[in-house]
Amino acid sequence: MAEAGSNESLQVQVGADGVIVAVGDIDVAGGPLVDAAILEGESEQPVIIDLTEVTFIDSSGLRSLLSASRRAGERGTEVVLRSPSAAVRRLLEITGTEGQFRIEGGAG
Repeated sequence: MAEAGSNESLQVQVGADGVIVAVGDIDVAGGPLVDAAILEGESEQPVIIDLTEVTFIDSSGLRSLLSASRRAGERGTEVVLRSPSAAVRRLLEITGTEGQFRIEGGAG
């Protein structure tokens, strides 16, 4: 895995298969790291983001994911949230945005 960016609370890596893996908090400081990794990996293929180890996500993190979903839709593809943690699932549920993504596995 190659590191795509990190700060005190978030580490973003990209696997050889192109899967973006976020570990830590996706917040106002971490959102730009996620944005950069997503933008780098965008193509005609789905963008896959592994959120197994995301411990916190706020509205700015959600904005990053929703922006990626919008851009993917414009390209005729989608964003896949792989194994979203309970924190991510909760935010998606309370904001009613689960339908913007394909969700694979995760805390339920």
